[in-house]
Amino acid sequence: MSTARAGGLAIVVFAVAGVAWFAQELAPAATGFSDTDDPAVMLRFIREHPEAYRWGGLALFVMAASLVVAAFAVADHLATAASSLAVRTTTAFGLLAAAFFFGQGVLRLSGGPLLHIDGLNRDWGEAAYLATQMAGVHGFAQGALLGLSLWATAVSVTGIRSHTLPTLVGIVGIFPVLRLTGSLLGPLELLPEDLWIVFMASIVGTLIWCLVLGIVLLRIPSSLPVAVPMRA
Repeated sequence: MSTARAGGLAIVVFAVAGVAWFAQELAPAATGFSDTDDPAVMLRFIREHPEAYRWGGLALFVMAASLVVAAFAVADHLATAASSLAVRTTTAFGLLAAAFFFGQGVLRLSGGPLLHIDGLNRDWGEAAYLATQMAGVHGFAQGALLGLSLWATAVSVTGIRSHTLPTLVGIVGIFPVLRLTGSLLGPLELLPEDLWIVFMASIVGTLIWCLVLGIVLLRIPSSLPVAVPMRA
């Protein structure tokens, strides 16, 4: 299997695992536990549905591993037609995102310890949950999405400028650009609150971009050099 096709397969696996993770993040609301920032509510959810946290953690580990493979494979594809600095910077964004996904996966597998601490003392349990929530959902997960958006945006721009990726990748790249905008400007309160649904939808859009990139890489013939210029 060529490097490009290996990268295509890896990014498709990443996108599928991302959908699974996103579904697990919605599981509390779907089962009647709507306030995920309420430690009492979420500890009850983890106690009644421990598999949700386990599957979420597994999905995040798969995302981290597959993104590492994809980042290096895409770097090889871009390398002969793009500047080395652009390729290295792009790869760094991908690896940064993978590290954050891995960290969030570790925290998602902490359901057992959380319940143990809660069994010893309810206040301790709620404090422990809030710590993992802040470090995880509001820390690692946000960092992962920011890193992924940076990587996707950099891949799109570098690929289009070097003609190593078709224009379609750049067009669909509007989704990670939207996500990147929301991640950077949202915390600064520089965006209208009414746009929050757009930036939430851009997470799904970024996964769609990953699927498009994966299909493009999988369609590259094995007999061709990895970085053969491509035009739409």
